[in-house]
Amino acid sequence: MQSNVSLDQFGRWSGGVAAAAVAATPEELSARFTAAASELLGSDRAYVGFYRRDITSLTIDDAGPDRWNRDYDARLYRQDPFFQRFASTRQDFLLPLSALRNGDFQRTPYYREFFGPSDSFDEITGVFNLDGLTAGYVTFLRRNGAEPFGEQDLATACAASSATRLILERLLHLCRFRHKGAAIGDARSRLSRREAEIARHLVDGGNAKSISRSLAISPGTVRNHIKQIYRKLGVHSQVELLAAIREAA
Repeated sequence: MQSNVSLDQFGRWSGGVAAAAVAATPEELSARFTAAASELLGSDRAYVGFYRRDITSLTIDDAGPDRWNRDYDARLYRQDPFFQRFASTRQDFLLPLSALRNGDFQRTPYYREFFGPSDSFDEITGVFNLDGLTAGYVTFLRRNGAEPFGEQDLATACAASSATRLILERLLHLCRFRHKGAAIGDARSRLSRREAEIARHLVDGGNAKSISRSLAISPGTVRNHIKQIYRKLGVHSQVELLAAIREAA
């Protein structure tokens, strides 16, 4: 099948993926990747987020809070046929809406409460399992008045799926790192004065011997304090400590 993607479109897609891969925040990654993904398939919008098997959904906003995303994540995702497919299988999939909706789709609560009022018309969604609990998803959406997605659009989305998976893996890393940074920021308040002092030395590159000399205490005492610091902050090495404290700063 001949591709309907021009060289210019492919170039913008490749550039968008490269920019997303080095994004510093989930929102920055989402903005860069969804812009490139929308361009690739000629969709009106693209969204990225996560489904979890403990029954939660998280859509990453890319331009400030999106009320449709918040409504979706609060409860409506459970009615989404794509989430229901995810909940029923552990296989990755990338499908058009036509593969999942039945003839009564417009009568479903999901259509009445979300899909229709959001002016949505057609979509292609890919769901990629990233670990035992979490899958990343990408949704390509067309609004009312647009042409429905065709076979070539689906083929293009499939051809881009390897790059999409890599970006979703990076997105999950950024989200988890942010969560860990916030937790460490809270845990830092529970460090004792001596522990906080030693943590500052560690961040500056100190080790047990150099810290013991600076603080006039034994290396063994420093090592005991370091163990307590790592335990309280949920890290396992000086490198993790440095990265996490910088993230929480």
